Amino acid sequence: MKNLVLKIILPFLLGSCVSYQARPLSPDTGDADFVGRSLNDAGLRSFLQEQKAGQGSWNVDSLALAAVYYNPDVALARAEADEAAAAIQTAAQRPNPSLTLGSQFASSMVGVTPWFAAQSIAIPIETAGKRSRRTEQALAMAEAARWRVASRAWMARSRVRAAMLELHSARENIRLLETEQKLHNEAINKLTAQMEAGDVSPFELTQARLSLNRTRLNLQDSQRLAATGEAKLAVAVGLPLNEIRAAILDFTHFKKLPNMDVTTGRRRALTQRADLLALLSDYAASESALRLEIARQYPDLRVTPGYDYNQGQNRWQIGLNVDLPLNRNRGPIAQAEARRKTAEVKFLAQQRMIQGELDIALAAYQASRAKVRTAATLAQEASAAAGTTDRMVEVGEVSALERTRRQLEASNANLALMAATLESQAAAGALEDAMQSPLR
Repeated sequence: MKNLVLKIILPFLLGSCVSYQARPLSPDTGDADFVGRSLNDAGLRSFLQEQKAGQGSWNVDSLALAAVYYNPDVALARAEADEAAAAIQTAAQRPNPSLTLGSQFASSMVGVTPWFAAQSIAIPIETAGKRSRRTEQALAMAEAARWRVASRAWMARSRVRAAMLELHSARENIRLLETEQKLHNEAINKLTAQMEAGDVSPFELTQARLSLNRTRLNLQDSQRLAATGEAKLAVAVGLPLNEIRAAILDFTHFKKLPNMDVTTGRRRALTQRADLLALLSDYAASESALRLEIARQYPDLRVTPGYDYNQGQNRWQIGLNVDLPLNRNRGPIAQAEARRKTAEVKFLAQQRMIQGELDIALAAYQASRAKVRTAATLAQEASAAAGTTDRMVEVGEVSALERTRRQLEASNANLALMAATLESQAAAGALEDAMQSPLR
């Protein structure tokens, strides 16, 4: 009888098993994958089409999507989300029955075989909806993991934007400082001629040379920042440096300062940020965990039908196994309640932190925009003064050196305007991070 049971059950059990699939991993594999990454990758192009992103020049939005595609932090979050999703299947599974096969030997038996077989099956029956509670908890945890993918994706976008702004800042400063350097050289040539004619003192020429040296040092700093900015952008996207250097980058994102609906932005930040929604899902999971522990106050049942063959007789039995709930699962229930309270405090604390981040970022953005308006006015005034000086030089009212000085003042005003604009763009980035939503 025992052999018959084995012949029936074992093929069924073994036939439904999942086989192991080897996936060897080595450092060389990871390095080869990174070196082979490209902005022309077919998978990336397909991903951009799915997201309805343009595929011409690379701006903040398209490079942010490339970062989502390549960035290792986002890839890790996706893997964690897949792991959490796989746990749903585990939570929803019914517990397996257990089969007991045994035999006994009776030495006092005469005329009949001293061996007899016994088999029994324990069939677990979960009570109080425990499987539903487990599944609810797993679903909430999977939802939290998906929101954390979105949060990591936003962090990747934030790093891309910051790196692009730094690179744009460096390139714009290089352009303006090269113009200023030419003006300083022009002023020095004119001062040298006037000094030789006895019209200016050597001190004035020395001051002009010091100003030129400062401009040259600032230019070298900007060139250094441009080089490191390319490297930072490559790291933020998750690409080799040569791919960024070969890409056509579009910086029009930084040409304008968008407005913001404060009420809508504040509500969005406090209700729709991905990290906040992840904590909300964590709270839902803790509630499901508490309901599960409360359900565990009620014991599960194990029905145990059995069979044995003894002295030529077939004997059938049925039994019931129940744990006695003497402790009423009080310890795990108390722990689950404490975890729910912790999840609630985390959620509320994150809301308060977001509120503070938003207030600071909004104040900085509004102040920086006011500074941009002032700098723009000063730049316009300096440009107008330079134009007036040009006309005065043409009629012989002032010297050509005075025109160069007015042009230097206009150049300095343009540099100040550029600095204020980039400062305002950095504040806009902080405001976007506070809301986890782009300003349009």
